[in-house]
Amino acid sequence: NWEGFSVDPYLTGIAMEETIIGVQSTGVQACAKHWLANEQETQRTSTYDLFGNTVTEAVSSNVDDRTLHELYA
Repeated sequence: NWEGFSVDPYLTGIAMEETIIGVQSTGVQACAKHWLANEQETQRTSTYDLFGNTVTEAVSSNVDDRTLHELYA
């Protein structure tokens, strides 16, 4: 699972490339997905109690356009 290599986008890109090359060298199709700002693993949705009250709000990994292009892409 390359999604868990690192929060550093450059390091993840290198590790992801090596993993894909390794998988494809065995004749299996592999591709990259979720490669931009895919760092939020917990609390993807809000949590509610039995009465419908919000216990915990969902967390989002929103990234502004400049950061997206300069850091991730």
